[in-house]
Amino acid sequence: MRYFLLNGRVYISVGLLLYLKFVICSEQLYFTDTPPNGYFERETLADCPIRFYYDHSKFNAFYAFGGQRAYQGEFQHMVAIGWTTEDKIQYLCGGALISKRFVLTAAHCAVNGYGNAPDTVRIGDTDLGSTADDMYAQQISIREFRSHPKYRPSKKYFDIALIELTRDVEMNDAVCPACLWLEKDVPAESMSAIGFGATGFAEDLSPTLQKVTLSAINVTHCNDRIPFSHRSLPNGLASEQFCAGSDKMDTCEGDSGGPIQTERLDVNGVLVPLLVGIVSFGTPCMEGSTGVYTRVSSYLNWIEEETKRPMSYLACTRTSTCSNQKQRKINIDSPPSSPFHRLGLLWNHTDQNSFECGATLIDYRFAITSAFCARDKRGSPKYVTVDTFDEIVAIESIYIHPEYSPNLPQNDIALLKLSKYIKQGTDMLPACLWREEVIHARYGKMYYSAYSTALTGSGRYLPDNKVRYVIQSSIGDNGKCSNTEHQEKNLLCASNKIPLIPTVCQMDYGGPISNIAFVDYLPFLFGVVSNLSTGCEDNLIGTRINPHIRWIEDIVLEHNTDRLIFTP
Repeated sequence: MRYFLLNGRVYISVGLLLYLKFVICSEQLYFTDTPPNGYFERETLADCPIRFYYDHSKFNAFYAFGGQRAYQGEFQHMVAIGWTTEDKIQYLCGGALISKRFVLTAAHCAVNGYGNAPDTVRIGDTDLGSTADDMYAQQISIREFRSHPKYRPSKKYFDIALIELTRDVEMNDAVCPACLWLEKDVPAESMSAIGFGATGFAEDLSPTLQKVTLSAINVTHCNDRIPFSHRSLPNGLASEQFCAGSDKMDTCEGDSGGPIQTERLDVNGVLVPLLVGIVSFGTPCMEGSTGVYTRVSSYLNWIEEETKRPMSYLACTRTSTCSNQKQRKINIDSPPSSPFHRLGLLWNHTDQNSFECGATLIDYRFAITSAFCARDKRGSPKYVTVDTFDEIVAIESIYIHPEYSPNLPQNDIALLKLSKYIKQGTDMLPACLWREEVIHARYGKMYYSAYSTALTGSGRYLPDNKVRYVIQSSIGDNGKCSNTEHQEKNLLCASNKIPLIPTVCQMDYGGPISNIAFVDYLPFLFGVVSNLSTGCEDNLIGTRINPHIRWIEDIVLEHNTDRLIFTP
């Protein structure tokens, strides 16, 4: 699955923002008071492709389809924990950088075999036996090693610790903190464990950073695979621990304290490492071996108390100082910058957030949204704007679908009649309505991609938490829903398995579910995002446009005046 990023803008101070609104609105960049020639003679919205997209040069679509050695910069939070001897430094444990000053590791790394505490860490180095990649490496002394207060060396519980460094690390292309996985359950996908540990049972520690791919193992199977010592684990595995393994890979001696992690997308498409666990103990590392890990989310309060900083997803992504870091992205495609048809709804002229609800331009002066948004508890929206606030236009009338009920989602659409018309010759153009019978006749049964074209959330590399983000979802068999109830209500469903950080973004209710550059390089509107879509990580659910085209055309083309109208 591919993910797309549209240009985000940083919002400025209120006073300046209102001034710019006034100036920009007076310029009327996209809208005009004058209707286009022949507007009132228009007889069907089916002429959208010819009327607006006969010159495809207006539609600037840019799109692209789309245990081993770790490379430099791949795991920028990896830390090697060392003990200084007379002639060298021995790196016997691993850890993960979670802030400029703190490293997360295992409590049993507090001492080596001789009872000595570690005194130094090395960050940004993937080959401890060579100077080949030392350009970004940093060697920093340890100020304090803080084991969890309930940890006891004779037991394997509470095996977690924090290392406070003597100075802040310097962020660069190979050094950057990771975020914490805060969910109660481990992620369903495979995870990566990294470290400088041995590459096999009874072998020497590896000078190069190694990575292995592991999957979580349920408690029952883990109990069967781990030869528990009643002395070290008198109560068996605790809820603060979990198991992971693989048929061919595992963590090994020397990996203790290192991270097992997943990666999720930030809302601007950057892969963010999330620490799920800490290497604690396990069976001898060989084929089919099993590792036990300390569950990081169980110790969130303690970590925040010790570091004196919040560790929430939002705090981590907003306060990251890795501005110079290489931004690792997966199959990031550049989305179309024009034309754009998404509008934001505003309830007051002074609103600064254009992402509370969205709408889709479908005509020179009409936009479609959800009735859920049009009947907001604050009242009806009074303005629309592009998400950059380049221009604000008043809503003249609102048409709620006559069969809409707040308890019945199948007719959750509304039309907005604007007080102005879009100008011709700009990069703001309406989306064409998806007419299934026409597409079926031309292309047959469709399995296509759709885009929910705007969400809001936190961006790790952006100074503001308001960004626009476009996600691609897979619509199979013309958008039929697996949920029978949804299918009976003629809703549109799409598979939306986005590996995003949980809770960092919200759906653009009322906004468009549209395709881009799929059929004749035209943007078609499939549906309107429904509030049944609970979050960015879940399936996308929308109100299907096709069954309501006649009602839409009756209003837009003024063939029928017997409608329920709200005038802001």
